[in-house]
Amino acid sequence: MSNLPLKVFAGVEALQHIRDHGLQADDIQVVLGASGGPKWLALAAMDRYLLSEWFKHRTEPLHLLGTSAGAWRLSCFAQQDPLAAHRRFLEAYVSQRYSAKPTPLEVAAECRRMLDLALGEQGIAEILEHPFMRYHTLVTRCRGLTASDTRWLQTAGWLGAIGANLLSRKGMRPWIDRVLFHHPEKPPIDYFPHLPARHVTLTAANLRPAILATGAIPLVVAGVRNIVGAPAGTYRDGGITDYQFDLPVLPKTGFVLYPHYFAQAPKGGWFDKRLHWRTASREHYRRTIIVAPSWEFAATLPGGRIPDLDDFYDFDYPQRCLRWEQALAACEALADTLDRIHSQQRWAEIAEPLPW
Repeated sequence: MSNLPLKVFAGVEALQHIRDHGLQADDIQVVLGASGGPKWLALAAMDRYLLSEWFKHRTEPLHLLGTSAGAWRLSCFAQQDPLAAHRRFLEAYVSQRYSAKPTPLEVAAECRRMLDLALGEQGIAEILEHPFMRYHTLVTRCRGLTASDTRWLQTAGWLGAIGANLLSRKGMRPWIDRVLFHHPEKPPIDYFPHLPARHVTLTAANLRPAILATGAIPLVVAGVRNIVGAPAGTYRDGGITDYQFDLPVLPKTGFVLYPHYFAQAPKGGWFDKRLHWRTASREHYRRTIIVAPSWEFAATLPGGRIPDLDDFYDFDYPQRCLRWEQALAACEALADTLDRIHSQQRWAEIAEPLPW
């Protein structure tokens, strides 16, 4: 199985388990879903495989923790017919259309349309009452200028947060709060380094606003105000604090599955993306298994990369839709490869130490 389109990386404890015992679906206790906008399209086929094969007959609790597009993906996992929810979300996402220069309010309206389609009529109740899926999402509560709807004021606030983050992630505290909207049962993490997290229990009144808020990209999507049960304020993208995760998600039993879109060290927050010296702690990933497209495979996709937010600016709707459909078709190979690795129990052969 050389030249695979898929890479598998595992933290030290997860790698030892794989080498000693292989990997079974029941070994997974947490699934992570990162921010990244259209990057999630590269994972769509693997998501469908996981839902149709790995978790189809599960009965034990499985925690789902996501931000932004990752949180939207995982909301499909927690519905009674997850494959149907996944299909609705995928179709709604690919069909996004905007004016030449959309306002944040226009983009927010399109996000509401997508989420309504993804959730269907009963999605909120199904997520909250699911027999084993435990859904959680992280959202950013804005403080000071970052809460403003006036573009130049909000921009000034984010520049302040970016400057503070250069020195330390803790430096962003005057600008933002991290908020964990969690399933009524205990979430899979209780310690948040750098930025403390306020805990808010998900209810029928705040689940939809929380999902909308975690995808509200600053300056692009209008924020969500005053979510029921949470402190008053404006809520925006969860990727600001937790873009690709630098959190101690360390279940006492079992492991974390992280379908990721890059075969490289994850970054913690959105403003860490270009800081080459700041990567996630290996300690935080010691019980995590990352499954990601290889760089060589990504180079075969349209434009030589997986889809990303630049596609909204670089291509009009018909061209963007065509490129995304081509990428989706090509990424079926990732699900096929994951199926072969698992069905043949080649995990020990394929898994590598973390790449950082």
